[in-house]
Amino acid sequence: MDHILTVSIVTPRATAFEGTALAVSVPGSHSPFQILFNHAPIISSLEIGVLKIEEPNNHVHVFAAREGFVEVMRNKVNIVVEDLVPASSIDEASASSNVSEARARWNEATDRASRAQHLRDLHWAEACERAAKLFHEKS
Repeated sequence: MDHILTVSIVTPRATAFEGTALAVSVPGSHSPFQILFNHAPIISSLEIGVLKIEEPNNHVHVFAAREGFVEVMRNKVNIVVEDLVPASSIDEASASSNVSEARARWNEATDRASRAQHLRDLHWAEACERAAKLFHEKS
């Protein structure tokens, strides 16, 4: 089959995904972007966000991903992230509750270091919530 990407996602603990895809959407540092067949070679840093992989059979994998980077070369997509959680394993109600709690902690933090860490936690909670919502919309 033509127009296929080979995708590998690695975390510090394990290889989290290996397979083929028609498209890969990643949370780029400057903005989210999509990788399709014959994408120009690129290395980009990734922020906390939602990562999606559309397989050739049109099945879509949705993940919440922590920071990392992506490398694309000759239709091979290599992704390294700090953590990756399948949206199928995220409870949507718990994720929404986690966002509220993280936002409250961020709002209550007074020193710069605490605010920065709580903001990172808030972004992670929001990514998990978005991933869960996307997953449940598609299933």
